[in-house]
Amino acid sequence: MTPPRPGGACVVDLPAGYEDDAPRHAGFGALLAAVLNDPRCGGAARRASTAGWLTRHQLGARTSSFAYWAADPADLMPLLDVMKRTRLPSGPAGEAVLDELRARQIAAIEGRGAAPLALLGQLLERAARRTPDTDPRGTAGTLAAVSTADLNHAIETLLARARVHRDHPSTAARPGEPPEQPIARDRAGAGAGPGTTGDPAPDPHWRGALEIATHPGCDARVALRLPIRPPGPDLLPLTVERLGNGPNGRLHHALRHRHHLAYGFTAAYWHEPGSSSIGATATVAPQHAAAALRVLDHTVRQLARGADPHETDLARRRCRAENLAALDGPFGAVDDLRRQDLGEPTVRQRLTAMAEITEIPGLTFLARPPAAAALGPFTQEQRRQLTDVYQEIQ
Repeated sequence: MTPPRPGGACVVDLPAGYEDDAPRHAGFGALLAAVLNDPRCGGAARRASTAGWLTRHQLGARTSSFAYWAADPADLMPLLDVMKRTRLPSGPAGEAVLDELRARQIAAIEGRGAAPLALLGQLLERAARRTPDTDPRGTAGTLAAVSTADLNHAIETLLARARVHRDHPSTAARPGEPPEQPIARDRAGAGAGPGTTGDPAPDPHWRGALEIATHPGCDARVALRLPIRPPGPDLLPLTVERLGNGPNGRLHHALRHRHHLAYGFTAAYWHEPGSSSIGATATVAPQHAAAALRVLDHTVRQLARGADPHETDLARRRCRAENLAALDGPFGAVDDLRRQDLGEPTVRQRLTAMAEITEIPGLTFLARPPAAAALGPFTQEQRRQLTDVYQEIQ
C-alpha cells in the first residue's frame, strides 16, 4: 500500500480574475494578488514565509487562485481567516509598499527580465487573436489609479466569497467556509467528437498575421499557430504529442534530423469555446528562422493525416506520463480535487478516456490565415525572408 504523502495542501479561489477588472483599474487583480503574496502585508504570506510553507498563485480570467502547502496539514485549518487579516500598512508605509508593487508589475508588463519564450508567446497571441492589445496586468496609468483603500476593500469582499479546496482529511472545511459544491460546466463548447461534420462558425476573434520583434542574443525563436476544427478534448493532447516535445515526435525528426535547423522545440494547443488551434515553436540561428517557419508549417499540417498504431501508442504513453506528473509535487493532489469540485475532468478520468482511444484521426485545418511570430536579432534581410515565407504559407 502506498504511504500517504507527507504534509497537506489547500487552494483558495477568489471569485474574480483579470477579466473582472474595471477598465480604469486594469491590472487590479494582479496587483491584489501581489498584496496577498507580500509578507509585509501580513496574512497568509507572512505565515508562509515564517513557517516555511510552499506557495503558488495563478491568475485566470475569472479566478485568482492561491495554493499553500504545509508540513503539518493542521496548520492550514485557519487559512481563510489568516488570509482575511492581510492589509496594506496604513499611512506612508503602505503607500511605499504599493509603489514598489506597482513598479514590479510595470517592469513585468514592459518585459524587463522576461524569458524569450514568454515574449514569443505574447507575440504569437497578438498574431492570433483580434482582441484589444491590452495586458491583464494593466498599464502604468491604470495601476496608478488603484489606491490602498481599493485593495484593502477588495481583500475583505472577495475573501468573504472565496472557495476553499483541501487535500487532507485533517483539513476538512471549517464551519463558516463556503460549501464546496461541484459547479456544473457546459461541455457543449468543449469540442466536437471525431464524427462531427461541417465546419464550426468562424471565430470572430481570429486574426492570423505575422509579428516580428527584435531581441538581443545569438538565438532566434519562431512560432506558428493554425486554427483547426475541434477534434474533441481528449484527442487534442494526443494530437499534440504526435508533434512531440521529445525525441520521438515529428518536430524532432523534421527540425533536427531532416533539416538540421533547430536547437529546441515545443508543441502546444489552445482551446476555448468556439476556437481551437495547434502549433509549435523552434529555437534556431537567426539565419535559419525563415526556413524553420516553413518546416513548422509543413510539419503541423501533416497532422491532417491520421496516426498509425505505433504513433498512437507513443502519443498515449507520453500523455499518460504527463498526466501522472501532474499529480506529483506538493499541489498535485489538491489540484485534482479542485478539478473534481469544479466539475472538470480529473486525471483518472483523463487517463481512462485516453486508454479507450485506439485511433487518432487527422485534423481538419480551417481556411483561415495562420498566426506566426518571430523573436531575435534579425537583420532587415532576415525580416524580409520571414515575411516572404509567411506569404507563402498563407
